[in-house]
Amino acid sequence: MAEATGEQARRRVPRIKITAPAVPSGFVVRPRLLSVLDQAREVMTVLVCAPAGSGKTLLLADWARGHDGVAWVSLDSDDNDDRRFWSAILGALEACETVPSGSALRTLAVPRHPSRDLGFLAKAVGAIEEVPVTVWLVLDDLHELTDPEPLHGLETLMRHQPAGLRLVLASRHNPPLPLARLRLADQLVEIRAGDLRFSPDEARALLSSAGVELLPEQARQLLEQTEGWAAGLRLAAASLSEAADPDRFLAEFAENDRAVADYLIDEVLSRLPDELRAFLRAVSVCDEVCAELAEALSGRADAATMLDTLERKTSLLTRAGAEAPSECWYRVHALVRSVLLAEVSRTDPHRAAALHTRAAGWFAAHGRPVRALAHAARTSDAGQVAGLLRREAVTLVLAGEHDALRRALAVLGDQLIAEESLFALVSAFLQLEQGEPELAALHLAHADAAWPAEPSAEVETLRRLVRSRQAQVAGDVDEMVRTTDELERRSARGPVLDAVALLHRGTALMAAGDRDEARDHLRTALAAARDRGQDYVAIQCLTALGWIAGSVGDYPLMNELAGEADSEATRRGWEQTVAGAAACVLLAYGALLRGDPAACVKQAGRAGRLAVTGSPPGIQSLNLLLGVLIGAARFELGDWTGGLRRLHEARLAVGDARLPVGENALSAVLEHRAAVRFGLGELAQEVLGRARTSLPESGEIALMRARAQLVLGRPGPAAKILRPVLDGVVPTVLPWSVAEAWLVETEIARQAGDQARAVTALTEALSVSKSLGVLFPLVTAAPEIIELISARRGELGGLDDFAADVLATRRALGAPPVPAPLTKRERSVLRLLPTLRSLDEIAQDLTVSPNTVKTHVRSIYAKLGVKRRRDAVSVAVERGLLDTPYPPLDG
Repeated sequence: MAEATGEQARRRVPRIKITAPAVPSGFVVRPRLLSVLDQAREVMTVLVCAPAGSGKTLLLADWARGHDGVAWVSLDSDDNDDRRFWSAILGALEACETVPSGSALRTLAVPRHPSRDLGFLAKAVGAIEEVPVTVWLVLDDLHELTDPEPLHGLETLMRHQPAGLRLVLASRHNPPLPLARLRLADQLVEIRAGDLRFSPDEARALLSSAGVELLPEQARQLLEQTEGWAAGLRLAAASLSEAADPDRFLAEFAENDRAVADYLIDEVLSRLPDELRAFLRAVSVCDEVCAELAEALSGRADAATMLDTLERKTSLLTRAGAEAPSECWYRVHALVRSVLLAEVSRTDPHRAAALHTRAAGWFAAHGRPVRALAHAARTSDAGQVAGLLRREAVTLVLAGEHDALRRALAVLGDQLIAEESLFALVSAFLQLEQGEPELAALHLAHADAAWPAEPSAEVETLRRLVRSRQAQVAGDVDEMVRTTDELERRSARGPVLDAVALLHRGTALMAAGDRDEARDHLRTALAAARDRGQDYVAIQCLTALGWIAGSVGDYPLMNELAGEADSEATRRGWEQTVAGAAACVLLAYGALLRGDPAACVKQAGRAGRLAVTGSPPGIQSLNLLLGVLIGAARFELGDWTGGLRRLHEARLAVGDARLPVGENALSAVLEHRAAVRFGLGELAQEVLGRARTSLPESGEIALMRARAQLVLGRPGPAAKILRPVLDGVVPTVLPWSVAEAWLVETEIARQAGDQARAVTALTEALSVSKSLGVLFPLVTAAPEIIELISARRGELGGLDDFAADVLATRRALGAPPVPAPLTKRERSVLRLLPTLRSLDEIAQDLTVSPNTVKTHVRSIYAKLGVKRRRDAVSVAVERGLLDTPYPPLDG
């Protein structure tokens, strides 16, 4: 459903979604359960929790039709969009007849993140409080709600629940809500699967309503076999109404070892009248049908009547809402569809293809290209698929309907794709989004080879966009700028491609360091993408804006934008795309800055195959960031050599590629920091040497130089090098590097014995970190820094609470302290300890005296915390000190 214009407007909500379903004819009223609901007036929440087919929805629908003040929402997976969720709730309350016409609920706007907007939630609660009578809000199919945001909003509503609001929640499983608190307060009434099972009397009433009269023993047998499952009983009743021998039916049913639902559906289908079965077979190619679509599929003018009959007399179709049959959509039971589709495909494959062709044509004519392509792909009709792609491919690319496009392209085959530029360009685009730059380059070459003499403006622009995306994936800043320069000069690209063209230009400007202009482009692109329903473009805009926010130190905004992009990517199944992985990278970076390296590893790992060594080398920028963040996080978790190796490999993998300065800075600072802390001086020097080329005249270079001098016991030169950074004369690329610089200044002052200066520097580090909302690198600072923070607690004024957060996060991290670094000579001795050579023989090998070797061995034992040679070797192996590829620390 398209989003309404305006950032604060509600999402449009179909009337069917906020209307209680109609109760079918023959429905058995269940007074014992209705009584439970009626008696729940004094509690705040009712939970109806049971598996599918247990009768939850119909029970609540029957109860709702006898009561005033009921607002109904049928939830589905789309309600994981937080604005859509709250729009549906407000729409249901607005439709409730007992809500006054002047209620604020009818005009309350829905912000972008309603569940996190305390002002919005307060207004909603206040507006409900003002309703003069009790309102019952039914949330059906609550299990569809999985996103943390709407769940958090619902939990907040429950925590501050107005006195006049009663919540009725229907779910297939326990929702992640504070139910225990409600139970303890006697504010929860629960109806579970056991309660919903049909009693013998209810089962007899159900059978009787279907015209089935069984002997008591037969009824008992059926009730046992179905275990009182509502759907099973209803299907059995439909079949038994046509069965000549109930005993035989029940005996066969009892002997059936397959799932109850499969067996019953088979029995019902075999006993349906021919015309109903033929009609159902025709419409079952679609999971949802309306009368018009059913007529197109079946050729029957009375399709609306047929649908109504099937819905009323069987459970094979489910109608949502109380609209007239000609206006209603029906959902075909998934199991029914599988049986019927298998039957028609087996007995008449040409008929199956013809039905899919009709469905594709109907959906295409009614503006639903994704479903049209899905049905066309089932026919293997390359001509129909090609025609649909020529009309809709670009729109579907930008909307993120990549799975549908891949299935459609598979029908065309490699030869047809290579022969038409549009198809080849779409294929190249999809390969890039999956992290396959080499395959994308091949399809782009096919597009060039098949280039038409007079291409449309749309196709020309698409080619430039694919080349621009190719440069982005490769991290080629110069090519990004060049290709987007061409895009900006093109005025005939068409409105469909405006948003993505602005996105690419904004991304290029961001990579080139022009943040302000990049932000303007990206905001305009985001608004245009949302206005046109181009969801995939929108999440790319969100992640790019997140990077800009991070680059200027607005880390809360970075996390917010990344979370929004990630939620949408997860909901739409885009986790394994470059855009989805980029959102994970931002979340991982945010977790590291919060001092939560475990969460950093988890978020980065969600990028899947794009996050592991050996992924396509063309994704330079993404691989660098993932490797760097995972490496830094592993180092902070105590996997020092493994983390350093990951940092080192990530940097080497990008070679000499020119990447954005922020990514180079993050890579260099984190690897240099870890190398120095672990005592790998030559590695630190190598990192610094490479960084001088990519980060000239930056504060990070001065920071790394000062840290190296400090490790070598030269506080004076270190302080002199660092001073321009502390004075703001030399700016840093990473905003949090300023906090790191003040921490290095703290260590310099401590080494120089200047306690007052150390306290001043630490206070500055805390102040900068607090202003940025960053706990890293304070949380992972040297033990001496942590001791100083602890000692100054209570004397830091407005920084005391922040210092407490640092200490608490440090304790929660629980990582072992980085071991004291070994000198170059100690490492040389350590490498010979696993051999059978004596200390005297080791001395000969190293051309030093035996006493010198013994001194080194004692030092090694002390640093490793052991007393024996065997234990030293064991600990060294565990820490990776015997197989590290990195050069050792000098002196």
